[in-house]
Amino acid sequence: MSKITDTGMSRSEALIMDYLWEEGTGKMFSEFMTYLSNNTEKVWAKQTVNTFLRRLIDKGLIRTEMRGRKKVYYAALTIPEYDKMRTRYLLDELYDGSVIRFLSALTGGRNISDTVANNLRAMIEEESK
Repeated sequence: MSKITDTGMSRSEALIMDYLWEEGTGKMFSEFMTYLSNNTEKVWAKQTVNTFLRRLIDKGLIRTEMRGRKKVYYAALTIPEYDKMRTRYLLDELYDGSVIRFLSALTGGRNISDTVANNLRAMIEEESK
């Protein structure tokens, strides 16, 4: 099961990113083909994998380098960097960038406990340093 559950990537794109993130090294196209055929119950066409790689490059999630005549694919972001980017995007898109509107939606408009408020305050103070 993929670590990525938001709408930023398709399931197939998430499989590719998970592979890059888990391994932590660059991968050649043939390695993606082997990984996907060995770890899913699906037959993957080269053109399909190439399309997913191109989409991830276009989204800025994968970068490439040439090694001789071969292209090597690397994750352009770490998982925490990706999570931060997606969270910021969703906050901006759904709540006009307002953390207050987000928290209100999250809590259903109910008040939060003093402990939660203090934890949030501490996080905000730490982030603003």
